[in-house]
Amino acid sequence: MDKIKLTGLEKRWILYDVGNSAFTLLISTIIPIYFNDLAGRAGISEVDYLAYWGYAASLATAIVAVIGPVLGTIADTQNYKKPIFTASMMLGVLGCAALSLPTTWIVFLAVFVLARVGYSASLIFYDSMLVDVTDNNRMDVVSSHGYAWGYIGSCVPFVLSLGIVLFADALGLTLRAAMTIAFCLNAAWWALMSLPFLRSYRQTHFAARASAAWAARCATSAGRSTSSSTSWRSSSSSTACTPSSRWRRPTAAPWAWTRRGCSWRCC
Repeated sequence: MDKIKLTGLEKRWILYDVGNSAFTLLISTIIPIYFNDLAGRAGISEVDYLAYWGYAASLATAIVAVIGPVLGTIADTQNYKKPIFTASMMLGVLGCAALSLPTTWIVFLAVFVLARVGYSASLIFYDSMLVDVTDNNRMDVVSSHGYAWGYIGSCVPFVLSLGIVLFADALGLTLRAAMTIAFCLNAAWWALMSLPFLRSYRQTHFAARASAAWAARCATSAGRSTSSSTSWRSSSSSTACTPSSRWRRPTAAPWAWTRRGCSWRCC
């Protein structure tokens, strides 16, 4: 098989995986250790703090499971995917940095849930963006590169963070100061690796907006009428427009069926 050369957009898509995978390594290694320290100082037993950590992770997963299908459907609309992806990504980035602020274990868990929701939600839209980045024949290869380079590249901030935390005493830092640096370092890495893709991504596969769809359907229905003064409303048994004294055709355009003072109300 010939080696496939990646395009610039494909490389920038892969870069986002390099950025967000740093958070994945962080929550799998360093963050639980820090949470253990916070919970231990509050007198929480090892059994309880592990249970609370599991509850928080489960809550974040449940939230994404509920909002994911809704936001995913909205994101399929023209020009909606990038803003929703950006909002999810920023929630994760800011949440990662904000993990350095709480001094109590319960607040730390709350911030962690928000960061985890942002991270997981961003992956929903990130994966769906692949259809706009490459074609079907290259999709598997590009996806594999993203998976591989994501974990390879994320080792850079992880190793730096791990070194800062492990050698905090030698560096004259407290554990809290070391973790603050680690959280901010990974958040900055995530944000910087995301910028090239955000600047170049364009949504090319999408569903038409509702108003455009209604206009097209109304144009089809309106073509059946020869009267310019007949008023219309939607019928529950058909997609065609049906007569009503409440709806009027104010212009010559066949699709301009509106109610005075309102917006689309046809089909």
